[in-house]
Amino acid sequence: MENKPELKKPEQLADGDVLLAKAKANKGKLMGALVFCIVIVVAAFVWFFINQSGSRKADDLAGKADIEVNDSIAMDLYKEAAKAGHKSGNRAKLEVAIRYYGQQNYEEALKYLKDASIDDKIVAAGADCLKGDCYVNLDRLDEAVKAYKSAISTADENPDIVPLVLIKLANVYRAQQNYKAEYEAYKTIVEKYPSYQYAQGQQTDLRKYMERARIAAGE
Repeated sequence: MENKPELKKPEQLADGDVLLAKAKANKGKLMGALVFCIVIVVAAFVWFFINQSGSRKADDLAGKADIEVNDSIAMDLYKEAAKAGHKSGNRAKLEVAIRYYGQQNYEEALKYLKDASIDDKIVAAGADCLKGDCYVNLDRLDEAVKAYKSAISTADENPDIVPLVLIKLANVYRAQQNYKAEYEAYKTIVEKYPSYQYAQGQQTDLRKYMERARIAAGE
């Protein structure tokens, strides 16, 4: 029986750049993208400034956490704010999840992500994407696929989010040897989001990865 291939970064490009979805193996486990869903960080703060109303306790605790320079104290404050509920409390849950992700404590990150109630589509898509990253790091690839698909659906064709998640999804499909699905993921980016591959200085032509997947799928 063939060994399941590791979830790894795409081939190095001539100029040294790699896709945002680059990943690495760590102690036999499949690791998620090194650059996780940055969109969730940005969106969480945007969401906070737009929706500051809510529980006074949650607002005060989250506000203190935002300016706290000690990471451990900030984490405790966000946890307390998370218990208070309301909009600031839900935002605090995302902040806690992000910090747990950074500590490679993916199970705890997932607990807070699942517990957060999010109305904003952009923030919700970012949270689903981060869930997918957690599942990848836990080698729970089927659940990662579901989370990434949910992020794509929620993002509603947002050109800054959907291509990034599709690349992550393509990496997972390749690890599962589902090359046809990998091909379709890259094809969607190439056809629906052609400008993405040149955004943010990547200078990446995703057609080479789409072709690689097509050949592997025997298409």
